[in-house]
Amino acid sequence: MEFYIREAEIADAAAICDIYGYYVANTFVTFTEVNGSVEDYQKSIIETKKDYPYIVACDSEGKVIGMAYGGRVRHHDAYKYSVETTIYLAPDVPKQSGIGKALYGELQKRLSDMGYKFMYGVITDDNEPSIKFHQALGFEEVGHFTDIGYKFGEWKGIVWYRKQIGDLNDMPSK
Repeated sequence: MEFYIREAEIADAAAICDIYGYYVANTFVTFTEVNGSVEDYQKSIIETKKDYPYIVACDSEGKVIGMAYGGRVRHHDAYKYSVETTIYLAPDVPKQSGIGKALYGELQKRLSDMGYKFMYGVITDDNEPSIKFHQALGFEEVGHFTDIGYKFGEWKGIVWYRKQIGDLNDMPSK
């Protein structure tokens, strides 16, 4: 499948809403229970891009088929060099197409260029495809919270995966 990656734009909000909405309504991949509106996604794109990359993958006709972005791990100053990453592909994207790997690779490059040191992925603990995906990209498990989320009448846990993307000795003097 041919695709390209570019920076997300406000006009992508409807497609992103649809992609994420599928996972909200049908899976445990996200613990979100109610999908936001297109306007919510427009605001999210604007806010995210102030501090982090927000990118999309598009098919050869320009249709958004995936997205990846960074966000705050926690709201304390000392976490400023760590980023929680998010990636979703449209449910009809062929498995092992290389799109997810390319999106995450581009996200990592952009985050590293911005001075971030760590990427964190937060994954539902029984989501083996995502766990294997992160492991294949060099992420290591650093935490496991059992039975932390309740959705669709079931308790689910999450695992945190981390990848170092910057030199810890190369820090700004602040």
